[in-house]
Amino acid sequence: MRPVKRDYAPSRLRYRLARWWLSPRVKALVKRWLPLGLVTGALALAALNPANQARALGLWTDLRAGVEARPEFAIEGLRIDGAGPELSARIEAALDLTLPESSLRLDLRAARARIEALAPIARAELSVRDDRQLHVRVRARTAVAVWRSHEGLFALDGEGVNIGPVPTRDTLPDLPLIVGRGADAHVAEAVSLAQAAGPLAPRITGLVRIGERRWDVVLDRGARILLPEDGAVDALMHVLALHLSEEVMERDIVTLDMRNRARPTLRLGTHAVYEMRRVRAMQTGEDA
Repeated sequence: MRPVKRDYAPSRLRYRLARWWLSPRVKALVKRWLPLGLVTGALALAALNPANQARALGLWTDLRAGVEARPEFAIEGLRIDGAGPELSARIEAALDLTLPESSLRLDLRAARARIEALAPIARAELSVRDDRQLHVRVRARTAVAVWRSHEGLFALDGEGVNIGPVPTRDTLPDLPLIVGRGADAHVAEAVSLAQAAGPLAPRITGLVRIGERRWDVVLDRGARILLPEDGAVDALMHVLALHLSEEVMERDIVTLDMRNRARPTLRLGTHAVYEMRRVRAMQTGEDA
């Protein structure tokens, strides 16, 4: 018998498998991504277990608490710059800190928002320094006028922000008093009028907002200057020029209407009217 010749050539399936295995993508899939997927799947199944979740949360909480409790992260003091004793006390109350406090637990952004929510505070900056103190630097609002509303007296800053109540008018006697609906929204113009009044400024008892459109300047003895809706400061400067040249506002005047600057109108008081009639009668020989 003739010996049977063996065919050492691979079968078509083995040949295709060999060629398939030589592909870099297949090797990466089998050697890297398949094991990674199996491990990820196992971890995901373990994470879905409530007991494992509770155990992991407890470990994370303990780890975080341990780090936060380290002394190098502790805030041991509070320093406030730019505020007086009363405002500093309000800032401390707004922060509501129990020292020592961990700087990792303190939300500086939220703390700054609480401080800037205080009416007298325009801006606040917070930082934790190397001295383990929380430094708070604030810029307080400056009162420029006193606003009288139906609820009482309030101090306003240059932007019309209500800083807080004023006990009496004598508390801030150097600031102009503004009255009327919408006066707080135009406090900057009121301050400009008070500053432009010059020698008349000590005689101003208040600035009244009329119809939410214009201002009346009220002087002592009840005299009132009616200013136009536009160019109120220029109109008041015109009144000041008349006063300096002829002492107009020293006379018995009830109102000086400057709403039409081309034709200022005077309304005299009762005594001034009587004197004018008396002088006229003396000139004409008629009875007053």
